[in-house]
Amino acid sequence: MENKKHISFDLAGNKLPFTVPEDYFEKFALNMDTQIAVKQVPVFHFMRPWMYAAAMLLGVLFIGKGTYNAYQNQQLSNAENYELYVLSQVDEDDIINYYLSEETN
Repeated sequence: MENKKHISFDLAGNKLPFTVPEDYFEKFALNMDTQIAVKQVPVFHFMRPWMYAAAMLLGVLFIGKGTYNAYQNQQLSNAENYELYVLSQVDEDDIINYYLSEETN
């Protein structure tokens, strides 16, 4: 068959270009019923979003706990560093004199 870009209505005629399979309308209702029938859905299908949410919550809690512990360790380290800095600024003789004066009083 030759492909033409433009077909005139005169050449097409009155014939219908489309056909319907035999017994299509008789089987239509039966096919529609089978396609929309209620199907059993596994329980896991409904629980999946809740399991994902629980997993994300646990992940957030673990990451938060780790971050909080790291922050607390940093704060403790900063406090220790501050004490060491203060002690490094005080002369040993002043410390000895302080403790000796405490004992005599």
